[in-house]
Amino acid sequence: ILDFHLSHRTSSNFEYEPTKKTPKIIWRYLSSSNLLENIDNIDLGDLEKISLIEKATHNGSYTEQELFELYKRFQFNVDQLLNVKEIYKLLLGFEGRALLYQRLILTKDTQEILDLSSRLKKSFIDENISNAFNEKLSKILIEIKEEDVPSNYSTFYQKNLDIQNPKKVNIKINNKVIHQSKLLNYFKKNYEIKKIEKETNDLIKSIKKKKDYSVSYKDLMLLESLKSDGVQISKKYKNLFEFDQSNIPTDIQLLINNSEIAMVLLRIVEIIGEDDLNELGSDTLYFIISALNQLNIDPIRNNILLKVLPLKV
Repeated sequence: ILDFHLSHRTSSNFEYEPTKKTPKIIWRYLSSSNLLENIDNIDLGDLEKISLIEKATHNGSYTEQELFELYKRFQFNVDQLLNVKEIYKLLLGFEGRALLYQRLILTKDTQEILDLSSRLKKSFIDENISNAFNEKLSKILIEIKEEDVPSNYSTFYQKNLDIQNPKKVNIKINNKVIHQSKLLNYFKKNYEIKKIEKETNDLIKSIKKKKDYSVSYKDLMLLESLKSDGVQISKKYKNLFEFDQSNIPTDIQLLINNSEIAMVLLRIVEIIGEDDLNELGSDTLYFIISALNQLNIDPIRNNILLKVLPLKV
């Protein structure tokens, strides 16, 4: 991946066309660096390329929106659109999905929308690319009232609606612990700096009274993120904390110093891998947050903090 990155950065004529054998990490690099071929330029006659884009969408390299914009470019006649439920079975997989989608977006009838959506979803599942039709499907279903869903589609409706509307997890504020405190609200609601600065120093004042309080990495993650955004911690409290303890790997720090944002994000994705964020060690999370603070990538940082810091019920 480093050789690939250097080739991209040093060659003004850099071109790379991924294939089915291209590692996922290269796909991620191409996506994060905006190096993937534009959907508008895809040759609809290139069957292998279209199949590859579907797979890449399933893996998150292309967005669902990009894939469905590609589907809209296919040309079908009126007879094919009217007899979609029979015709799509006779076409190549991606052509059938394009036909189903085009008919779907022309449909107003609730039962027809559910029928076409379920057929389209099944087609994706049969090709082992089901993730390519998650968000789009959920957005379609959310427009349908639950009471209007026929009983034979209720399971399909509920299962796929949840992708867009996951069960809500409530955050329980615990002001006895810094990283579980009301300061978390800043990362959700983006308070004014002066307001969160006062709340931060007030909270630290109350924490200081607890002689046995032990500052954790998670506390430092939260406080250093606030400092990165401009919050000033009173000098009288600074001896309570040893900031900047994160041990960012040397290769990542060099990339940060060179403002190689895409490469840093790629390395972070590589470190996280398939793991749940909550399963990562506090020291790993700490250096990830520190890296994001240095790069001022606040949306990603805030998302991670709100996943790993709060007490949830």
